[in-house]
Amino acid sequence: MRERFTALLGFGLLAFTSAGFAQQYNMELTSPGNGTVADGVYVSPYAGTIQGNGINYAGAMICDDFDTESYLYKPWTATMTTAGALNGAEKFNSAVVFNGQVYTAQQAYDAAGWLANGLLANLNNTTTQTNYAFAIWDIFDGQKTDPDGGALALESAAFSAASKDYVASNVSVFTPNPLNASQEFLVVNAAPEIDPSRGASALTLLLGAALVLRARRAG
Repeated sequence: MRERFTALLGFGLLAFTSAGFAQQYNMELTSPGNGTVADGVYVSPYAGTIQGNGINYAGAMICDDFDTESYLYKPWTATMTTAGALNGAEKFNSAVVFNGQVYTAQQAYDAAGWLANGLLANLNNTTTQTNYAFAIWDIFDGQKTDPDGGALALESAAFSAASKDYVASNVSVFTPNPLNASQEFLVVNAAPEIDPSRGASALTLLLGAALVLRARRAG
């Protein structure tokens, strides 16, 4: 499942709090964002909250983890790092291969951060939103899923940027602890405000989407 957010406090706190101390943050998904569905699943960004260590945030959350399940109103804890300066605590620490080219985990997260920024800048177009969301998922799940025909081109552009001089310094990575507690999420400084009112009615569809995820990936 996947969702999105709104900033209540200076979101810069997210990017600058040190992850070296393995501080824990309380997280919860509250809405599937603007409700865009593609290939049977909600696409990022979703809405949720983050609290702890001086942070009180509610706003857009971008999922980078297609294969794990998350649910509305089921809190979990997470640690935080910066996508442009990994510390090894992130969920995906192996090199990835795209179009025959090997990229480091750092390049993969920088590419995901590049896409996360682009995603939030294109929420007025559901096709483009879908392309960005699936490009992020494809980086880490090793697939080439492209339901609207633009995800792979965006993924290529993101890796090109990351292999040159792009650093995702404004993107925070929230890694669940334990790792199977939830999906991993990216949060951009500063994320746009989202209407959280969709959340209450979305739980059933979100749970149903989990089954579709398993069926499609297994095939």
